[in-house]
Amino acid sequence: MKDLGMIDLGYDWYLLDDCWADHDRDEDGKLQGDLKRFPSGMASLVEYAHSYGVKMGLYTCIGTETCKKNRPGSYGYYDVDAQTFAEWDVDMVKCDGCHPPSNESKTDLYHQFSQELNATNHEMVFAICNWGEDGVETWGPEIAQMWRIQMDHLPFYTWPPTAAGEGYGCGTKNIVDYMGDLVPSQHDIQFGWMDPDFLETLFPITMDYAVSRTEFSFWALWSSPMLLATEILDMSEDKKQILFNEEVLAIQRDSLFDGGRLVEKYEENGGQVWVKDLSTGEKVVILFNPSQVHTIRLGVTWDQIEWDNNHLVKSRDLWTKEEEVAKFGFTSKFFFYFHFCFTNRF
Repeated sequence: MKDLGMIDLGYDWYLLDDCWADHDRDEDGKLQGDLKRFPSGMASLVEYAHSYGVKMGLYTCIGTETCKKNRPGSYGYYDVDAQTFAEWDVDMVKCDGCHPPSNESKTDLYHQFSQELNATNHEMVFAICNWGEDGVETWGPEIAQMWRIQMDHLPFYTWPPTAAGEGYGCGTKNIVDYMGDLVPSQHDIQFGWMDPDFLETLFPITMDYAVSRTEFSFWALWSSPMLLATEILDMSEDKKQILFNEEVLAIQRDSLFDGGRLVEKYEENGGQVWVKDLSTGEKVVILFNPSQVHTIRLGVTWDQIEWDNNHLVKSRDLWTKEEEVAKFGFTSKFFFYFHFCFTNRF
């Protein structure tokens, strides 16, 4: 990460997901790392990450066991585990939603764990992973900095709803459609972000360049966490072109933290128009063709993005870097390829 310049670009978080922990707690009832994989302990690993300027996140679960391989969950140990994470100097805690007790609501359990994390007085990002259930977008911002808004994201353009949770499916397009109905701009706040799950950028075979660029553009538009679940060693030039696009990354980090919104979905061709307001007074517009087979014409009117029709503005394509003066009240792309998006800053 350091050698590739990723830390300087803002990729300065590292999350160990499920299966980092040993199957047994230690003699004091505390979580411990897998003894074979992490013989020096988790505090040592966190210290090593910090020495490179990388923040460290660890996974746990709200229930009695984690979701995979029967590692210990945090239920009954919220205070102990919160204090353990603080002692290890952890920067983020991701909390999954598996195996909760049947007589308590997960909403209450997440509130309890959040209180215990706060009680440590150690700054940690709390990332809720209950797959969008229980209307988390309405209460997640009160107790956490990130909250998953739907089922797991799998490395496909479309995939049926085979995982637990809310949403229309596990693919990139399925997430885009679901986020359109959730209206991110109504829920995102500073230090509180809707999390559509990991980026699967250029996952071999199933995520081509067009889909990966579309995925990256939407995550940035939504101000969503840009956590990569993709190989960074021996990175191709195509992958670097996507992940290292500083202008798109700047959209994700804009200080207004607007989550964007779907403003038009055309019945005749399925094309979508999304807009995000920026702190500079500018707007970012995504024109998205969700079709897997058809090329369509797609454009945006100033009415759709709440501008007066007399506006004459310069537009910049954040991928091709091409600039043009947009016409009064309307701009369009005549040849809009399947499952592709056009990301412009006005």
